[in-house]
Amino acid sequence: SEPFELLRGALERAGVRYAVGGSWASAAYGEARFTNDIDILVDFQASSLERFLTLLPSVFYFDTQDARDSLDRGRPFNLIYMPTALKFDLFPARAFPLGMTELDRAVLLPNSGLSDAPTSFVSAEDILLAKLHWYREGGGVSEKQWRDIRGIVRRRGGELNQSYLQNGARILGVSDLLERALASAEVS
Repeated sequence: SEPFELLRGALERAGVRYAVGGSWASAAYGEARFTNDIDILVDFQASSLERFLTLLPSVFYFDTQDARDSLDRGRPFNLIYMPTALKFDLFPARAFPLGMTELDRAVLLPNSGLSDAPTSFVSAEDILLAKLHWYREGGGVSEKQWRDIRGIVRRRGGELNQSYLQNGARILGVSDLLERALASAEVS
């Protein structure tokens, strides 16, 4: 899509490593569902953030100070592609326990729906771990998150790197949820 290509161009020209995550990634590895935003894991330093913001076309709305503050606090910030109000949430990789590893393990997916060119996505294991983390952080009640988790396990179960998952789940404190997700996919 044009908005993603414009954003990707600014990230690449600023020398920022990135990978698509969130619902786009879980849909790529699991079951498709509608989402009104695109989550992107990014490795910003203060200087690359500034460079990126200056390279963004004027069709994007963002608050420069909010972006800076968010990076300092390790929190996501968003950009809005104004012609269609499409929202991009940019998550600083260094703020998440496995964030830099996610970028290191990112894979190029063809036909992602975001671009005609192969696009950097977090791996199936990493989006599964992230979804388990967010499910736990949200109090373990989000049906959407759990549906995404089950979809990934159902579609990719046999291909998933089990030792990586077990280690990542231990780091994130979601080993019980991983076990539950893997077991629930086996019985369905």
